[in-house]
Amino acid sequence: MHNLLMKAPGEKLVFRGGKWGSVVPLAIFLLFTLALVVMGAPKEEGMIIGAMVGLSLGMLFVTNVAAYSERIFGLMANRTATVAVICWLWAGAFAGILGASGLVEATVWAGWKMGLTGKWFVLVVFFMAALFAVSVGTGLGTVVGFTPIMYPAGIILGGDPAVLMGAIFSGATLGDNLAPISDTTIVSATTQETDIGGVVRSRLKYVAVAAGMASICFLIFGDGAGDRGAGGGVQLLGQHANPAGLPMLIPAALVFIVAVCGYHFLAALTVGIVSALVLGPAIGVFSLADVFSITADGSVSGSAVKGAMGLVPVAVLTLLLVTAIGLMAEGGFLSSMMDWLDRKFARTPRGAEGSIVALTSFSNLCVSVNTVAMITVGPLINELRKRHRIHPHRSANLMDAISCSFPSLLPYSASIPAAASIHRQLNSQPQYSEIVPVLTWAQEVPYIFYGMTLFVVMIGAVLSGWGRKTG
Repeated sequence: MHNLLMKAPGEKLVFRGGKWGSVVPLAIFLLFTLALVVMGAPKEEGMIIGAMVGLSLGMLFVTNVAAYSERIFGLMANRTATVAVICWLWAGAFAGILGASGLVEATVWAGWKMGLTGKWFVLVVFFMAALFAVSVGTGLGTVVGFTPIMYPAGIILGGDPAVLMGAIFSGATLGDNLAPISDTTIVSATTQETDIGGVVRSRLKYVAVAAGMASICFLIFGDGAGDRGAGGGVQLLGQHANPAGLPMLIPAALVFIVAVCGYHFLAALTVGIVSALVLGPAIGVFSLADVFSITADGSVSGSAVKGAMGLVPVAVLTLLLVTAIGLMAEGGFLSSMMDWLDRKFARTPRGAEGSIVALTSFSNLCVSVNTVAMITVGPLINELRKRHRIHPHRSANLMDAISCSFPSLLPYSASIPAAASIHRQLNSQPQYSEIVPVLTWAQEVPYIFYGMTLFVVMIGAVLSGWGRKTG
């Protein structure tokens, strides 16, 4: 993100309080976000207001408000942020199309046909959730889509409730970590000024090891307290199973293959969207009107519209955050921070990578949305890896993997309260009231194995140098 660290044209900004005055906009944003987390409302819309408040209060710490205001406009034109926004719009549209194509029901059908019970069903749920999340690029959407069906069915089929939810959370996190259209993948690559295909290719080895370790854990702990009626579970799966949407995995596979082969990410997504628009109507899972339509009152609707617009808040937040970070660069804070890291910790490539892990971890503890956490520290990490000639694939993988590891276990992670809400809805239904428990965070967190194993794998990679490249 060299462009972000360059000074925007115009009068040099002078901050009251020196370099610390330039930190005010981002510091206000972080405090505002922490308050949202404490109040149980960690939403991007609220964070946008926090960023606006921070940038506005920053005017009190400059000697020339007009120059500061103009600099905000210049910093928002940052190319890296613009690339991320464009990718989000295309990825959101593609994910919306796939999400409305019956892919969840098709995935349920595949699990139903395997006829597994107990720990083996739990393991299958882990891989099914991962496959769906890789296809659509959303961990939260995977949790919301899988929990109402797989959670009660898995309990009836003899799976341990807490471990079953751990499998759903873990599969969703794996997909978020690996998918080329995932917002975490897009941000990790763009903030490190590198290609998404190369990042995904170099990430596969870490994902495979962490997934293998998690799979063993699911087989060890997956069995529940006995079969609660396999017939009921099979019947429940049968009610929600429909193989019609299974071919929609083809567009998802095309995006993955084209991106990993090194083609431009926008081209890969376009291939996915076009193939989905051809295949979906051809097999009858949706019509073009379901993707985009104009209503009688003049508004627009459809799965592509909903998917793209759903990512607009995080896109706007990105522009505001890169502006706040750019102001820190203008005020000299980022340079001072880099010098301090070099003196104290980042004296070697291993030390620099350890600093990347520490910065990413701290940011994720402060900000409940891992994408936002990466946007916040991405410029600093990019400059750090350049100083120590760490390959951008490596720094992108460290950022993404850490952000998709222990943060998935945090009680204020968006997926945790979403799953609890679904549990309460299921438990309120007479047929499930005696079967489906409403789990607490403390009951679920010991079994989100992928988040744990991925963190261990990445710490091991830093300490051993496994996968380290210069560039």
